[in-house]
Amino acid sequence: MDYLYSIVDRKSLALRGLVAVIFGVIALVATGFVLDFLVYVFGFFAIISGILTAGIGLSSEKTELPRWLLVTTGILSILVGIFALVTPLIVAIALTLFVAAWFLITGVTDIGLAISHKKTHHRILLALSGIAGVVVAIILVFTPLSGAYTLVWVLGIYAVAAGFISIFLGLSLGNEKSAIKKLTSL
Repeated sequence: MDYLYSIVDRKSLALRGLVAVIFGVIALVATGFVLDFLVYVFGFFAIISGILTAGIGLSSEKTELPRWLLVTTGILSILVGIFALVTPLIVAIALTLFVAAWFLITGVTDIGLAISHKKTHHRILLALSGIAGVVVAIILVFTPLSGAYTLVWVLGIYAVAAGFISIFLGLSLGNEKSAIKKLTSL
């Protein structure tokens, strides 16, 4: 094991916090805009990724994956990206339904663990967590558009809170740089 030192500059920490607060406020005030923006970023990313993947498949003579698979994956990625740019609302709702599926799966799993592990401490909390996950999943499934906006609100609230914490940390570090010791294994 080796110690890795990284330098945290107070100004960059405070600036990062300020950017997070600004993004969070925009997410809370212009929720629809931020939702569209996130879908558009995903769409452009999917298109660029697809072009690069298909390009590798077409231009490389020797790859670890079959060339046809790279080209097919690239084309599908391009099509998904175009679909996201043309129908951002449908993609936002689909994303919300995927989040709902995740809540449902983890909620049912937590309930199952709470029931099956009789000797586990705090089983009731695990069961309540599972029930909450299932309830959130049901709400998101029956109100996916509202759910998409709610997810942006949660992101905005998190960004504002984390941003203020980052600003506070940046301002409280003082004028000197602070070394943070991280334990890493090589």
